[in-house]
Amino acid sequence: MTIVALILSALVIAAVVAPFLTGGERRLQSALFSNSPERLKAEKQSLVSRYLEDEQAFVKKRINKIMWVQRRQYLVNRYIDAARRLDYLNHIEREEANH
Repeated sequence: MTIVALILSALVIAAVVAPFLTGGERRLQSALFSNSPERLKAEKQSLVSRYLEDEQAFVKKRINKIMWVQRRQYLVNRYIDAARRLDYLNHIEREEANH
């Protein structure tokens, strides 16, 4: 029973550490594919457009105040997240260019 637990523990640790080892240049593997600067810029623009559309829907009384507040918070948080990821990728690119 102890041997099975040790083997299972080793597999779990390997699964947790694998993304750090398989990614290149100090980035996680998933970040290499899903977080391109162009994609993040497009996502930010899309979020701004959606924010403005939802704001107009609220002004025209197509959505109620509670729904608007929830959508606004969601879109603002997603925008901040995309901006932070873009800033991180730009920082990594600048560091790589300096070395």
